[in-house]
Amino acid sequence: MISRLIHIDATSSDSLQSQIRHKLVEGMLVGSFAAGSKLPSSRKLATQLGVSRNTIVLVYQSLLDEGYIESRERSGIYVSECI
Repeated sequence: MISRLIHIDATSSDSLQSQIRHKLVEGMLVGSFAAGSKLPSSRKLATQLGVSRNTIVLVYQSLLDEGYIESRERSGIYVSECI
């Protein structure tokens, strides 16, 4: 479960988006999220982390723009093979 790898610090000065994005990128770079592996839907991850879906959508969009993840039509969000 991905939520075990992402800890949100309520006392942090970093935004929720920033904290989640940082943990996802860190996980991809160290291999916790292998290239080609499927990530949870925005709804599922938002529920697991107790944040709004919009927060996760914005994080995923940022990661998509930067090439960390890719969206596969009718299939989901995957860690980019280029990582």
